[in-house]
Amino acid sequence: MAMVVLLIGTLSGGAWYADKKNSLTGAVVVYPQARPLTTFTLTDGDDEPFTEQNFADHWSLVFVGYTFCPDICPTTLSDLSRIYPELTALSDKVQVIFVSADPARDTPERLKAYTEYFNPNFIAVTAEHEQLMPAVQQLGLIYGIFDREDANYLVDHSASIALVNPKGELHASFRPDFDEKTEMPLVNGPELVKNFSSILARWRG
Repeated sequence: MAMVVLLIGTLSGGAWYADKKNSLTGAVVVYPQARPLTTFTLTDGDDEPFTEQNFADHWSLVFVGYTFCPDICPTTLSDLSRIYPELTALSDKVQVIFVSADPARDTPERLKAYTEYFNPNFIAVTAEHEQLMPAVQQLGLIYGIFDREDANYLVDHSASIALVNPKGELHASFRPDFDEKTEMPLVNGPELVKNFSSILARWRG
C-alpha cells in the first residue's frame, strides 16, 4: 500500500508540472506541495547527531545506499561529485548527503572515509533501522535487506535522489536514467543541473 501511495504521489506531481509547461524535464518530479519532514536523529561520519535541522538553509541532495554496494552507489557518488561544482555555482547552499542503509557494517569511520574518497564535502549518515527507516521513507526513498546471515549480503535501495529545500521540506525527486545494456540506473548530470537551476528560479523561500 505504501508503495502504491508513493507511486500515485510521484505520478500526480509529474503530471501537475507537465501541465505547467515549464522548463523542467521528465527526469525530475517536483511536488505540488513541499512536504515538511518530521523529527529524526541519525549519526554522521564524525559520530555527531544529524537531524532534520541539518537541512535548514540548505539545498540538500539525498541518496540512500551503502558502502559495500557493488555498482549503483559508487557510480552515483562519482556522478554527483562530477557535477558538484556546477551545483554549487548555482547555489552555495548545496549539500550532498549519503544515507547508509547498512548500519551493521557501515560505521561512522567507514562512511566518512567512503564519501571523502568521492568528495570531501559530501556528508554521510546512518542509524539503526528503527530510526533510519522512517527518515528514509519520508524522503520518498526505500531500502530492504535480505539474507542477512550471508556475510556478503546485498541491500536493495532506491536510485532516485531526493531534494530537500532550505525550509527542510521534501521538494523534489531526481529520477535516474537507465543504461540500455546493463539496465543500471545512472545520474543524468546535465539534466539534474538543468532541473535544479529551474527549481531555483521558481523558489520563493
